Amino acid sequence: MSNQARRRSGALLVALALGAVPAAAYAAGEQPELSAPAHEAFKIVSLGDSVSLGYEPGVTRATDIYGYADRLYVNALLHGRAELANYGALGLQSAGLTQLLAGAAQGRKLTADQLQDYSAYDPAAKAQADAVAASAPALRDSLADADLVTLTIGGNDFAALVRDLVGKTDADATASFEKTFDEKLNNYAEQLQANLRTLRSLAPQARIEVADQYSPVSKIVGDALYAQLNASIAKLSAKLDELKTSLAAEGVAVDIVHIGAAFQGKEVQYTHFSPIFGVTDIHPTQAGYESIARAFAAPVWPEYTEVAPSDKAADPAPTVYIKGKLLKTQNKPQLKSNTTFLALSDIAAATGAELQWDNKNKTATFKQNGREVKLTIGAKTIVVGGVKQALNVPAYLQTVGKESKTYVPLAAITQGLDYQVVYQAKLHTAFINS
Repeated sequence: MSNQARRRSGALLVALALGAVPAAAYAAGEQPELSAPAHEAFKIVSLGDSVSLGYEPGVTRATDIYGYADRLYVNALLHGRAELANYGALGLQSAGLTQLLAGAAQGRKLTADQLQDYSAYDPAAKAQADAVAASAPALRDSLADADLVTLTIGGNDFAALVRDLVGKTDADATASFEKTFDEKLNNYAEQLQANLRTLRSLAPQARIEVADQYSPVSKIVGDALYAQLNASIAKLSAKLDELKTSLAAEGVAVDIVHIGAAFQGKEVQYTHFSPIFGVTDIHPTQAGYESIARAFAAPVWPEYTEVAPSDKAADPAPTVYIKGKLLKTQNKPQLKSNTTFLALSDIAAATGAELQWDNKNKTATFKQNGREVKLTIGAKTIVVGGVKQALNVPAYLQTVGKESKTYVPLAAITQGLDYQVVYQAKLHTAFINS
């Protein structure tokens, strides 16, 4: 990537600088069991380069990010409470990851320059890496509690090789690639092995998954070079499989997630790389991130669910999932002052909460697991466990067909019943779990 292209990418990521951071004994090669007790969140930590961050060219806001980690988070939310901590850093290389993990182990805040050389990047891009580097102590805490750690690293180690092919003849490109690939592969594998040892020590309870690499180059470069590139990807993947076996013998359990094979033949669809149009950005498209998410999800869940975005223009009220099930009702959800309202009978049915209705006082009482939530139509307060709390918008009566339905604020009720409420802006969808 040219310095100018790097500066453009960095400027687009300025909004992400703050958004990036919200030893057990096992048999050799055996990953920890993935389970979360009731009312505890399944905790995911996404770590590595800009692919873990979910970056795409043209992104200007953190809320526009929807990468593989976000998709894993959504799938986790379909199974219960979940949390995601994303420590993906723009431009991070294997050596930079080594420094970041060392800072985490020491509980020491770092700067981007202490990770690696960021002199070729725009200050805005460097600021994003600075935010991640400074969060090294938080990374240590996140890893200590993690159930699942996903890692993408190495793309920036090999990216120069790919970009160097642009504009060269087939023969020259092949010769150039052959000369440097094996050396970089050996260095990469050696650093990755050391980083995975450190990562296992920091995340003793987590299933650790690391992705292999994909090639963004389609057959447009010529059959011979295309075949060589994919042979190299296969060699790298095999090297990581050997690494997994070697680490397992040490009692360091990791999974290798094979994304390279999934991208082969779909490079145009799965990446932004298009040298014909002068696009040298190798990041995944949304389709590419979907494919990566499926690969990471496979060892964790029997099935992967692709959740389609809700059309906010067609329906201002978000789509709602309660305890992993899509809310289907004839009583259309409503949005008032950025607050989602549902018919109280729908909330009771979806949560399984006991509902009592006092018609004289127009008051609804929800009871579940020893918790009680009470609210009255028109009142600007809600009573949770006997304590009054302010409401932005009170409950109200809504005409549905020929009936008058009581609509109540969804988040206020479910949070009062000790549910987790997560709104995914990119999907315009709310996930609610007990």
